[in-house]
Formats: sequence, C-alpha cells, structure tokens
Amino acid sequence: MALRTQPLTGLSDEEQQFAEVAYNIASVYADRSFGDRDAIDAYWDDCRKAGMCGLGVPEQYGGAGEDLFPLVLATERTSAAGFPATRLVTGQGMCGRILLRAGGPEQQQQRWLPALATGAARFSFGLTEAGSGSNAQKMRTTARRKGDGWVLNGEKTYITAFDECDVMLLAANAPEDGGITLFLVEEPRSRIVSQPVHLGMTIYERHWTLFVDDLELGPDAVVGEVGKGFRAMFAALNCERLLVGAQSLGLGRHGLSRAVGYAKEREVFDVPIGAHQAVQHPLAEAYVQLEAAWALLVSAARGYSEGGRGGMLANAAKMACCDAGFFTLDRALQTFGGSGYTTDVGLLEPYLLTRLFRSVPVSRELGLNQIAMEALGLPRSY
Repeated sequence: MALRTQPLTGLSDEEQQFAEVAYNIASVYADRSFGDRDAIDAYWDDCRKAGMCGLGVPEQYGGAGEDLFPLVLATERTSAAGFPATRLVTGQGMCGRILLRAGGPEQQQQRWLPALATGAARFSFGLTEAGSGSNAQKMRTTARRKGDGWVLNGEKTYITAFDECDVMLLAANAPEDGGITLFLVEEPRSRIVSQPVHLGMTIYERHWTLFVDDLELGPDAVVGEVGKGFRAMFAALNCERLLVGAQSLGLGRHGLSRAVGYAKEREVFDVPIGAHQAVQHPLAEAYVQLEAAWALLVSAARGYSEGGRGGMLANAAKMACCDAGFFTLDRALQTFGGSGYTTDVGLLEPYLLTRLFRSVPVSRELGLNQIAMEALGLPRSY
C-alpha cells in the first residue's frame, strides 16, 4: 500500500496533468535497479515518445519551450515514481541551456538543439577537474590558438555519460584570450582518451576521467564568445542544482510512500507498526520537510525562468531538497528495518544517491557560503 496520492501544491491544472504523465512513465521501471542499462535505454525511449526530451528547448528548435519549471517538474515526478529521468539533467538541463545562454553561433543551435529536443543527440559536459572540482578559476585544462583554430590539453574527472554521448561541451581556460571558454566537441569518444571512475554505489550514469591531449578544434567549435564562458556555464550549473534537488525530493517522496505503505501493512503484536508514534512521528516529520522543500523548489525554478535571484535560490532549494530527501529515505529504511536493505525493497540505491547529492555538484557547505553572502549580506568566507 502506497501513500495516498495528493495533487502537488502550486501547479496549474495543465501542470498537474503533465506531472501525472511523467510519473506514470517512470513507474513502469520503479522496481528496476539504477544500474540496469536495458531499463535505462527503454525508459529513455519512452521519454522520447512522450516528448519529454523537448523540455527546456525553445519552440523554434522543436522543443516545448525554454521555461525551466516543466523540466524540474518532470525530474521530480519521475524520481517520485522511483526511477529518475536523469539523462534530462545533462542534456536538456545543462548543455542545451549553455548553447542558449552563450549566445551562439546560430549554426550550433540550429544543428544541435533540434537533435536535443527529439532525444536523437546525447550530450556530456566536461567541467570538473581533480585539483579544482567545479572551481573554474582554478581550471588547468588549457586552450591555445593554433592558426585559426585551437589546441586543448588537460584532464577532467567525474564526467558523466561520456561513454554514451554524441557531442560534448568542454570547458577550458584560454589564458591568452580572456579566460574560460566553452568548446563543442563532436565525436568525443574517438578523440579523447577515457578511463572509468569506479564508484562504490550503483548509479544510472557511469563516470569517467578524460585525458585531453593535443585536441585540435576549429574556430567554429567555440560556444559563445572566447573568454566569456563563465556566465553561460554558471547559468547551467544553477539549473543543475535545481534538477539535482528535484531528484532528491522526488526520491524522498518515493521512499515515504513505500514506508507509509509498509507501516500500514506490517503487524507486530497484532497491530500495524504505523500505529506507534515511534514510527509515525519520523514519517510525519519527513512529510513536513518534503513539502517545505517543494515550496522552495517551485519558487526557485519559477524564479530562474523569470530571471530572479538564480544562484542564491538554486543553492537554497538544492540544500533543502537534498536534506529532506536524505532524511526521508533514512526514516524509510528505519521503518522497514533489516528488510529495507534488500534488493526486493530497493531503498538503498536512492538512499545512497540522496546522500551523494548532499555533496555534489556543489557541497552543502559551499551552498551555505553563497547564501550567507547574497541573502544575509555577510562577508565572503572563501
């Protein structure tokens, strides 16, 4: 028995209908492991057929519109059903937004955004480095001019979905030309040496270390303006934080639904365990945390689309959602007891994922630093 279905707050009737569609698509795969590649591929095909790949892509490129909120909603709802549509995060959520925010060239947008909108093209994003994480100011991957083109050298790590991508957005420092520059690399798997990063958990996209050695690119590979990739990149990172928060929140709701159902059915000493306050109260507290985080997520996502305080609210929403999702799944595991750790119950994978999301793509502590400065006006601490 699952948690009683309730309409989500803050949605229009049309958004409620779309939320149900996204939930129903993902629910088919709720009992599959996050590492099940066959399920992930079949699920992606279902998303494509439903038009979900067009979320966040402007209509003139065949998408559903640039508004971020439907993409956040789809991410939360698929996660709440138990199987997040994670491929939407890197492609539609990050790389598509970078192509738009960087401001051209138009031929890149004309070629890749329609393919993104149909799901025909898969993207990967090369930012993180071993020595600097996502701190672009410390980036050691370089881009230097060679004739009218470029030569890139460096190393990236924790790059998701490189083994599945058709095209890659790669960030590099052009020290002689103004700084961070974004490049579009076609057929990257045949041009960049990769090595898998082995995580101690099951996750739906594999991670890679990339060795960029004398990668030659033409002038048309530059995305936007040379030396001005920082702004477009961080607009996409704010979007990523909202989508990661949406995943954590949705997975928390999935865990709460499972735990409530079990607490109603599981009887010990002739009464359901859900009749005891020791079980009730943690689950009720989880519900409160999830609903509060949802309200902040909705505000942040709608504000992002309207050009509001993107960075601060994205960090706040990401933190609230990840804290709530992790707390809820911890309480759900405790409700199930030892059986919660079995593959039949399937809560350990989302539990570990929500724990990971408290640290990536930006740590909870760095998010608080930025909130302290922007929202509270406190001195910079880093």
